[in-house]
Parts: sequence; C-alpha cells; structure tokens
Amino acid sequence: MTSKTLSDITFGRAAPGIFVRDIEKALAFYGNVLGFKKTFENGDPVGFVILEKDRAELHLSLVRDHKASTTNVAHLIVDDVDALHAVCVAAGVRIIKSLADKDYGLRAFVFADLDGNRIDVGQPIGGAQEAPARFERRNLTGAVFHDTALPGATFDDVNLSAALFSNVNLRQARFTNVNLSGVAIEDANIEGLTIYGIDIHALVQVELAKRGRG
Repeated sequence: MTSKTLSDITFGRAAPGIFVRDIEKALAFYGNVLGFKKTFENGDPVGFVILEKDRAELHLSLVRDHKASTTNVAHLIVDDVDALHAVCVAAGVRIIKSLADKDYGLRAFVFADLDGNRIDVGQPIGGAQEAPARFERRNLTGAVFHDTALPGATFDDVNLSAALFSNVNLRQARFTNVNLSGVAIEDANIEGLTIYGIDIHALVQVELAKRGRG
C-alpha cells in the first residue's frame, strides 16, 4: 500500500465525458463546426472517441437513449470568444445563453450540441492569462501543434516522436525527459526554450528540422 498523502499526488489532465446518440453526427459537429480532431476511438461499432483541439479535450460516449441535462456539461476557455460565437451562429448552432460580459470575470456564452449537451465558452476579461500548459507522462507521437500559443509550457516525460510544431509560440517553454526523435519545428518562437534530459542526437534532429523549414 502506498504511503503517499493526497498532497503528494499530482493530478493530470481532466476531460469532460459527453453522451451522444449518434457518434458520427457528433464527430461531424465537433469537427466541422468547432475544429476538434479525433485522436482515439474504441469499440466495434465505435462507442467511444477522444477529441482534441489545442489544449482542449472531450470524451464522447455513445448512449442511444441519452437525454440532455439542462445544466452545462463542459466549460471551454478560448482566446477569442466573440469569434467563436460568430462561428457558432453562422453554423446554426443553438445558443442557450447569449454572449455577454459576466460578473465573474469572463466574457461568455452557452451553446448546445446536436444532442442538447450544453457547453459554456468563456474568455477572461481584461487580458487575464491562463496558467501555462502542462503535458506530463503522455504519448504524443505524431502530434501536430499548429497556430498554437504555448508560452511557458512544460513537457515532462512526454513522447513527442515525429511531432510537428508549426507556427507555434514556445517562448520560455521547457522540455524535460522528452523524446524529440524526428520532431519538426516550423516558424516557431523558441526564445528562452530549454531542453533537459535528452540525448544530443535527438537535439540535432530538432535543430536540423528547424533550419530546413525556415
């Protein structure tokens, strides 16, 4: 039995689970409207998928008789809530609560997906910043980071083999015990980037990829 106390335990990522009545229709909605990409699926026929976009992650589970709740099932923070609201309106997405500045420091709105699941979307008012992204003990082989801001991000014990960083802000980011074999970096801000615990061969590959692509 472990002797660790709760204060010694580091929590990793947490992703909301969303029930849908039709996996394919849900994938089309979250992909075509919101830009999420499927990174994992399970079942035959498929009954569970993981969707990711930038730092956001959603888990969809097939429940054919699902009835949506009238409360929010997920909360997303974005860097331009007005733009995303416009995208949703243009796509005919049902808006549950209109876009407005809230007294708790967010500009936000609530929309419903095809199954009636309500998702709250917000942006900090007044330039408030989120904590830097943290990636710990994850397999991100072949991952694509494109048009993404990751200033101060930490990658700790992560497999980034064959990953692509394209037009990414990695200023002051830190890589520790990371597999960088075959990584390509294009048009990235790497000012103050620090890398620990890798072999020189992997580092050379990264540098060559960066130089070869601009």
